[in-house]
Amino acid sequence: MANIVIIGDGAIGLLYSHFLSANNQITLITRSGDCKSNYYYQYNEQQQVISATVLNTTQLNRLKTKALDTVIFAVKAYQVNDAFSLVKPYLSDNCNIVLSHNGLSDLDPLLCQLQSQQGLYFLTTRLAGFKVTPIKVAHTGYGESILGSCNAIAATRYKAVLSQLNNLPNIRFSEHINQLRWQKLLINIAINPLSALYNVKNGALRAPIFSRKILNTVNEACHVAKKMGVNVTLADVLATAYQVMSDTQNNFSSMQQDVAHSRVTEIDAMCGYICQQAKILDINTPHNQSLLDAIRHKKSAI
Repeated sequence: MANIVIIGDGAIGLLYSHFLSANNQITLITRSGDCKSNYYYQYNEQQQVISATVLNTTQLNRLKTKALDTVIFAVKAYQVNDAFSLVKPYLSDNCNIVLSHNGLSDLDPLLCQLQSQQGLYFLTTRLAGFKVTPIKVAHTGYGESILGSCNAIAATRYKAVLSQLNNLPNIRFSEHINQLRWQKLLINIAINPLSALYNVKNGALRAPIFSRKILNTVNEACHVAKKMGVNVTLADVLATAYQVMSDTQNNFSSMQQDVAHSRVTEIDAMCGYICQQAKILDINTPHNQSLLDAIRHKKSAI
């Protein structure tokens, strides 16, 4: 039984906490909870307490210095660096650090802060859920979770980390995590911005009125991906994106929820990342730029 710290009490952080508590000791670090807090997991009509010790970010002194062996960052892409800075003094010399967020961002600023025996991993997931209340997550869909290593030391001991995570549904390891991160980014670009901009559930995006916007945006992103050496095809990405829309037709995307609750979105790590890389490559991406500007404006106008 491992001691796992999960940072972030969003839907994914709570789902991870629920499943991993079956065979691990879980500490959940949040900005709002405290040691007296209970969080709840709901599936269909069944509800149960999530077995985790809860600390807020002002209570980190309860952790022992250099005592954390596995830490999962279930926070937004733009929150990773700040969250890492908070817990860095408590990471053991051979800590396993697992990132799990939407979008793409440069890992180099984080990698350069790691000690030689600290492993960095990325965990993609298709688990689906949403926060019914600030302390309750409703689990709405099962899906594959894939772990991959992001530095050399992580590649040598991924089996131990995978064993710790084996209670996540459909968990597996892949040596091609960068490819998978890109695939997820492209799917997110097809769904998240439009669902947030038009305030609709994922399934509504299958309507013909959205098809040209989706095609143009994803086509641009695939072009950038190919120029960066990523093996993707437009047809495959669109097929998968529309399948995800069907599988999660009654769900709101995370970006729609962020906009609806006046939170910062991950648009900079989605369309923003595509536009950033396109500029370096001297590629025009007007459709991604349009969505980037629209979501930024929508957020600032709330």
